[in-house]
Amino acid sequence: MKFNYFSGVFLAFILLFMINVSNTYAHAYIVNSSPSENESLDKAPEKATIDFNEKIQTGFAVFNVTNSAGEKVDKGNVAVNNKTLSVDLTENLKDDVYTMEWRVVSADGHSISGLVPFSIGELPEGVELPKQQYTADTSSMVSVLFNKVFLYTGLSVFMGLVVFYLVWFRPNALEQKIVIRSKRVAIVALMLIGISLLSFIIIQTQVNAGVSFFRAWSPSLLIETLKSTKEGTIWFIQILLYIVLVLAVIYIFKKGNVLRKRLWILPLISFMGIVVCKAFMGHPSSSPYENVAIMMDFFHLTAASIWLGGIIVIIFLLKEGVFAKEGSEHDVYWNTLQSYSMWALFTVAILAISGAVNGSLLIPDFHSLVSTNYGITLLVKIGIFVLMIGFGAYHLVSRTLLSRQKFYKKTIKIEMGLGVLLLVVTSFFTQLQTPTLPIDQPFYGEAEIAYNENMSLTVSPKKTGIQNQYEVNLFDNDRDPLRDLEQITIELKQGEQVTSFPLEKAEEGKYTSNNLQLNKPGKWEVTVHLLFKNLDSYDIPFEFNVR
Repeated sequence: MKFNYFSGVFLAFILLFMINVSNTYAHAYIVNSSPSENESLDKAPEKATIDFNEKIQTGFAVFNVTNSAGEKVDKGNVAVNNKTLSVDLTENLKDDVYTMEWRVVSADGHSISGLVPFSIGELPEGVELPKQQYTADTSSMVSVLFNKVFLYTGLSVFMGLVVFYLVWFRPNALEQKIVIRSKRVAIVALMLIGISLLSFIIIQTQVNAGVSFFRAWSPSLLIETLKSTKEGTIWFIQILLYIVLVLAVIYIFKKGNVLRKRLWILPLISFMGIVVCKAFMGHPSSSPYENVAIMMDFFHLTAASIWLGGIIVIIFLLKEGVFAKEGSEHDVYWNTLQSYSMWALFTVAILAISGAVNGSLLIPDFHSLVSTNYGITLLVKIGIFVLMIGFGAYHLVSRTLLSRQKFYKKTIKIEMGLGVLLLVVTSFFTQLQTPTLPIDQPFYGEAEIAYNENMSLTVSPKKTGIQNQYEVNLFDNDRDPLRDLEQITIELKQGEQVTSFPLEKAEEGKYTSNNLQLNKPGKWEVTVHLLFKNLDSYDIPFEFNVR
């Protein structure tokens, strides 16, 4: 296969996917803030807080509160607690327009920033609050894309080489040209992994600080990434494992006996350590089921490396046997491919299962699958995956068609081109915004009590850990309020947990209560108990889900 063929495919698809690079976003987003967007307060708050949908990291957290003149009015004691960013404000803030300017690194390593405006007191006539802004840093998208392509290619090729010698390759005699090719494969794989790992810390610092690639070389910024972010800690571990990996591979080829299986054990352990570390970064960290997502991501990356790397290594090392009709080279190639095929079937099953599990964890519904960049790219990835399976199955069962060499060469080129495309799509895929769950709306439901007697129940904002307001309205068919209620209580039930509380009369036909009884996510059963003055009583059931 000619180099210019693959380089052309590679560059074409990189350019293709760079076209929409500005449409990608980071993963954390605001779910609540205090003060809230454009909120007008009667008195100055003591603290400003922003709550995100996922954990945020302590490193590179910025939270400034300024007045209309651009002067800081916070105490500078920025704190990160799980999903919450906060800072204390100075005392006795004057009536004015204020802006909360923030920047954080989300759990999956993406940087986001924005501002939330609010005001204190009455605004002078003609003064308007600015609009809330939310910005995801896209300046590093291209460098991240190339970094991931190098990493995934290197991981796949090296994994294919290791399993080639540990499991699939069973020659009667080892030819020197295969040893030379193996050394070249190892060098290329290690170089790609090394370039990816070494550049990762620079790129991640660029993402964290929101600076240019060259500004990210600043020692102070690099040190902050290493000390204050999860990615910095994982990167340090990966570098140690990479050094062990390189030394172990050098030892293998220096010994000159690549067929000794035990020599490949240490490289395999080091390599798997790097893959495990990789699974702890990226999309799995933003999943509500983080541990399951990390495990599935590890299985997915390992299986993909064996499947794709295996076929690349076999074809490159044993390329004479690909089109040979008979002879030792033909036999070695097809025997090796036969051993690989069983592993390929197993790894494809793992890819399908792990991909389906992680997809279900990160994509909340079918609409998100077909309407978001993340979902559409996943469908493209699945389509390429299916095509590669189809070509692989054709090549496996078509040994009797080897006489049609010209056609067979074309299909192998297509399969390898699809492999390159799959790596590019996967690299792009890891940078996309995972679909967000729909924001919970307050619950509202209506029910008929008896003839010409109706009720409605509102639970707002229907969130755990905060005060929720429960409001019941009683009315007749003309929407006029009912006036003869004696007592009203609400019962909340989830599993074995049952709590109840009374509602107070706010006005005719309207009853309310505020409390913290809604304390767990999940499905809640709600029963409204009504007792009228004529001693008629009713139990009206409702149910809703809380995230």
